[in-house]
Amino acid sequence: MAESLPDDDLRVGNPERERAIALLNDAFSSGYLEISEFEERSVVAYSARTRGELRGVLAQLPVAAQLFPDEMSRSAAVVPVPLGVRPMEIAADWTTVRRKGVWQVPARLLVTGSWGTIDLNFVNAEFLGPSVDIELQVSVSTVKMMLGPDHEIDYNGVDVIGWSSVKDKAGSPKRPGGQVIRLVGAISGMSGIVIRRR
Repeated sequence: MAESLPDDDLRVGNPERERAIALLNDAFSSGYLEISEFEERSVVAYSARTRGELRGVLAQLPVAAQLFPDEMSRSAAVVPVPLGVRPMEIAADWTTVRRKGVWQVPARLLVTGSWGTIDLNFVNAEFLGPSVDIELQVSVSTVKMMLGPDHEIDYNGVDVIGWSSVKDKAGSPKRPGGQVIRLVGAISGMSGIVIRRR
């Protein structure tokens, strides 16, 4: 039996409104909306009080499914994982979240955020397996990643929407045999991923 979606009457706050505006920007820049439609929907988004009202703002747009990352993570099995393995969640709404030094990297990470910065430093991290799958669902955010000398990274599974970008400044691993970091999901609203290597 399919899991029911959150109630349309659930209240929303500024992070959800800003995510909707970012997605409208993406739709407008990609040619799915005329300027008048963009302006009308933006006004509604800024005054929306419930999830149902925000869903209406993005009706008939291809970006609509990205409005609520919690629903996407449940409905889209982007990464096949063993039964019972839940992702570690990192959320950065209007804030900066850092993981650095010695920290444990699980098999799965779910990174969400609007208007935030996520800084992940893997140089001294303790990986719990040979790889980590990181699902990104961020808008108007920056994701920074610092790799160790032997880490491999694969970001081919990331959907780069609108004016978002991936900047790989890491280059190839200095030696083979390191853990593999796989990125999937989507970045939107002029978000950026910046990858460097120590």
